[in-house]
Amino acid sequence: TGKRSKANIIFNTSLGAIFGVKKYADALQEIIRERNLTVNYKQNLIEVRADKQEAVFENLDKPGETQVFSYEMLHVTPPMSSPDVLKTSPVADSAGWVDVDKETLQHKKYPNVFGIGDCTNLPTSKTAAAVAAQSAILDRTISLIMKNQTPVKKRLLGRSSLSAEAVSSGHELRRVQCLFSSGGFRTKIAVTD
Repeated sequence: TGKRSKANIIFNTSLGAIFGVKKYADALQEIIRERNLTVNYKQNLIEVRADKQEAVFENLDKPGETQVFSYEMLHVTPPMSSPDVLKTSPVADSAGWVDVDKETLQHKKYPNVFGIGDCTNLPTSKTAAAVAAQSAILDRTISLIMKNQTPVKKRLLGRSSLSAEAVSSGHELRRVQCLFSSGGFRTKIAVTD
């Protein structure tokens, strides 16, 4: 469409890295370089001034220091956290997530408790695609337990997927899908019009 060269894409994250797993982070860093994207780490969104199309970020390394970014399109993902009811529950780990075995989704302390999705301490993203992969593991685990068999430990998790839609200043819809899989590393990144 000829508009990418006019776009200034900025990704601000409160994290200290683009992705928590180094090999995926390395692959994403290469894409960041190839596409000339700007990434700012340790930035926390503290205010959106919609009337002025401004987003205010605080530098987490220097509390109190802020920077204002003007935008035409803003996409925000709120910080992830487990529900308060889980944080103080005996099924939670020290960070407040349901403490499950990443290969069976069975709780590490309570064998009759299982976890799936955003409330767990699984090393994956909090996405529907991750839950889809987890559901097959959970089905297999519970089926085996109901037959008085030991759950099979298979390498699952590390599979994550991200799908996002963005509207450029020219109002075209573009879909980006990324798939990351730790059991035989593969990264698929597709951009479609």
